[in-house]
Amino acid sequence: MIVVTVKRKNSMPETGAGSWLVVLAAFFSQFIICGITYSLGVFHVVFRDHFSATHFDASWTGSILLYVTALSSIMLRFVTSYWGCRVSVMLGGILAATGLGLGMVVTELYQVYLTYGLLTGIGFGLACSPSIVAVEKCFVAGRVSALSVVVGGIGAGIITFPVIIRFLLEQYAWKGTMLILAGVALNLCVCGALMKSNPDDKEVRLLPLLSCLPLRHPLFHGMCIANLFWSFGSTVIYMYLPSYAMAKGTDFESAIFLISCIGMASFTSRMIFAFMGHNSTLDSITSIICPIGIGVVITGIFPLLFKDFAGQLGYTLLFGFYTGFWTTFLSQVSRELLGPEYIALGNGYLSFMIALGSLAAGPATAMLVQEENEFKYAFYLAGACLLWSSVIMVLFKFKKCGALDKPTAQDVKVPLIAEEVVQAPESDACSEHGDTEHRDAEREKEKSNLQWYDENLIVNTCMSLSGLENKLEDETSLA
Repeated sequence: MIVVTVKRKNSMPETGAGSWLVVLAAFFSQFIICGITYSLGVFHVVFRDHFSATHFDASWTGSILLYVTALSSIMLRFVTSYWGCRVSVMLGGILAATGLGLGMVVTELYQVYLTYGLLTGIGFGLACSPSIVAVEKCFVAGRVSALSVVVGGIGAGIITFPVIIRFLLEQYAWKGTMLILAGVALNLCVCGALMKSNPDDKEVRLLPLLSCLPLRHPLFHGMCIANLFWSFGSTVIYMYLPSYAMAKGTDFESAIFLISCIGMASFTSRMIFAFMGHNSTLDSITSIICPIGIGVVITGIFPLLFKDFAGQLGYTLLFGFYTGFWTTFLSQVSRELLGPEYIALGNGYLSFMIALGSLAAGPATAMLVQEENEFKYAFYLAGACLLWSSVIMVLFKFKKCGALDKPTAQDVKVPLIAEEVVQAPESDACSEHGDTEHRDAEREKEKSNLQWYDENLIVNTCMSLSGLENKLEDETSLA
């Protein structure tokens, strides 16, 4: 399999009304995709009730949707390379609308796996990443501002769609809701049509999806594990939060509103740290308090918070603030320690770990819930995964990149893997044999693995549930 990179030629894109129209289209693309995807907890309650299914059986619907979305966003990127962002987004809209629309005719739960899970997931995966690439191709100056607008689509979708879906369920039942959401997803075709195609100003190259280069340093392995834990833990909370709240006596409408509260807090947190700047997420105090401190609070005291609706609101606001900071923190620490080129080379592994965490979270947690007949153990598990994810990244950060009280010119941070790659040719087998020509050939080969990266190169990194958000933050960091 392959990863697609796009390289600009010397011509500079013109920034005007047409470019901001692309930004608007990308905003609504993320609004639709993330809004429907993050409402999986609502549909978990609906499918379990309608099909009289266990938590285990119903959980596969959301898990398959997240898994396929995360994996197809990178596996199907060749569509963007050959036919452009416009075709990819429009095709994704058609597939997603088809998957949701077929909900009108399903009669068995396994059919929901194939329609809502598989087909809709492929459509969302096809549409999500190209909408970001289209924005990057339209901007040089002002790219950060443009991508920040697109990031806002994620929070707006999480805030809006659970409330809309609740209203639709009351008026049209779940099959009617699916049909209306299919019409909403079909608007991705409109968004794609607004993304202008510029085949003359780009050069497409292919990279190996699973390069061995990032695996040379244990930091990348730790990053993969952190992504796995984060994906697992966040998926559990998004999927089972409404069910847990309802088990504590909260009505269905209020339980759904809790998902919207996560979106509000996440959006606010992201904007706060974006306003405060890069250093606000990387100083020593913030790096400990936000990912680890809040993680400890979320994991340790949530049974007390879930006793009433006010406490449940407090939990969702804490978790939302936590997710907003974490996506920014993970993106910036990863680029600080690894460098963007190695993130791009290793995004196949990262995508797989995010997808794996999303797929395993729902069913694995369902078995725990059914065995213990209590949701609190599931949320202990989710909190522990989120906490370990934070601990892993913070430990790696302070191992090599701890902030000093008085930074000096010698404190410039060098990506860990870059150090290893520079030193590697000196210790390989060709040095021992003294074969100068062979050594030079090996160095040229090593250089060829990195030559694709330069200042004018756009690297398309991957995204997830909780991945969807990471992807947009990575793109903003690249800008």
